[in-house]
Amino acid sequence: MLLQFDTWQSVTDAEVASAIADNPNLYAFQGYVPGWGAPYGGGWDPAAVKAVLSRGLGYLPLLVPASGNAASTPQTAQGWDEAVIFGEHHVASGGGTLTILGLDVEAPWSAADPAGWKWAAMGFADACARAGVASVVYGSPSFIASLASGPPSIVYAGEWPNGANSPNQALDLASIPGIPNGEWTNPGQRIWQYEGGHQVPGLAMNVDASLTSSAVPYCRLISSQPAPDPAPVNPAPASPVQAVQAGSLYVWASTKPFTVQE
Repeated sequence: MLLQFDTWQSVTDAEVASAIADNPNLYAFQGYVPGWGAPYGGGWDPAAVKAVLSRGLGYLPLLVPASGNAASTPQTAQGWDEAVIFGEHHVASGGGTLTILGLDVEAPWSAADPAGWKWAAMGFADACARAGVASVVYGSPSFIASLASGPPSIVYAGEWPNGANSPNQALDLASIPGIPNGEWTNPGQRIWQYEGGHQVPGLAMNVDASLTSSAVPYCRLISSQPAPDPAPVNPAPASPVQAVQAGSLYVWASTKPFTVQE
């Protein structure tokens, strides 16, 4: 379960603890990067980021432009590089390292200026690539489809097949309506927001629900990164090993922010 709230207030340590206790499959949270855009004010403070990361959960930071005007986003590589730095400082403030960063492109914005927002999304994805960070672009399926055969690393489509309160149903990340099935096909390259107004045990506020994969490289606590095994003094000769490809593990995700549950 990945929890994402469409609220600019930070979650508290007590709320994170309650969510973990009531949701055994809780996997990650999504929050908002303060100081960059943030048209609704606020953003997640360091204590909220730390509350998530210190319990071994993943974290997805999201940049939200200051307005729906594509021209208000950075227009140069340097501007987008600085936006990534905002994300780095935000995650580091909670003790984590930036491995993934998202950009919110709401449907009314991209509908009003599809070319401008396509340019903005590609500039953002290029800056993330230069920093060695996975890029996520949230948007409508039609806007995401316009980015086919190029960046970002991960697409996050808002498509509610049965309205705001869809019943739990079998959904397939490989078949998101409006997204070309042949694009973004590697594990961890797709997130599907399929429902809004979802109630999650342990939390008073509603969230949106999304389907995602455990292969998404969420930000983690720096100290939680496993250290490499030391090399043996006298390594034995390598023996042939049959490679086995593990199947994708899908989780239910919820966004207001949003959620992921096995």
